[in-house]
Amino acid sequence: MAIKNASDLLVYKKSPADVAQITRIRVLKVSPLSGNGTLKILNTTTSAGANVAELTTAISGNTGAAVLGVLTNTLVANGYSVPVSGEDDGDYIYKDCTNSFAGDVNTLSVVDGTAEIDEGALEVIVITSGETLDGQEPIAHSTSASISFNNDLRDITSKDSGGYQENAGGLRSFELSTDALQDINADLDFKEFYDDVHERNEVIVRFAERATGGSDVKWEGSGYISSLSMDAGVEENVTYSVTITGTGVVTKGTD
Repeated sequence: MAIKNASDLLVYKKSPADVAQITRIRVLKVSPLSGNGTLKILNTTTSAGANVAELTTAISGNTGAAVLGVLTNTLVANGYSVPVSGEDDGDYIYKDCTNSFAGDVNTLSVVDGTAEIDEGALEVIVITSGETLDGQEPIAHSTSASISFNNDLRDITSKDSGGYQENAGGLRSFELSTDALQDINADLDFKEFYDDVHERNEVIVRFAERATGGSDVKWEGSGYISSLSMDAGVEENVTYSVTITGTGVVTKGTD
């Protein structure tokens, strides 16, 4: 008996175009580090789309402006587009860094080197996720995923029905939904779905086993975001739910 593990079933969304990733580096203005030294930038991407595992930067000056300047100068030297001036964000300063490669990429991160980042003093936030045309991205940190199919019945009861209701098939429809943990570093999150709602975008979605190649089962079709909500309870994980109502035909196949 081959019982399916529900953790292998996810909702995927197809990318409509090649899009460069934009990440925001946000640093505390005053004393973001334990002291001077080096920081490491992980998972940057070259203009050809190749992943660079690690870049090391030497920090001199324990201020948000100094740290942000060194980090973004390093990114510029490696092909990123970054504005000259940072933006003020209260206790923080930030710059938005655009990848030179348009496509699905790893999200960069900044970690300790010989200098240590104080807790909450530095954030890397995905503003626009990198997307590759027709690429399928799974909804990040999904906690549940479902697909349903409906067949509206037509009442064809007549005086020849022998006192029993008779029905015939009518309109068919489908719907996908998922719940997920919200992550500011996730490629596909609440913001992406909100943009689809705001712009009334038609999206191409898939309900499938986790991509492994071979004979993975999938259902794929187009739809519109019909419901989107976020929940943020006190001292609880931030979560969101999204429902996509199908339009047109849904197809079943393997990947």
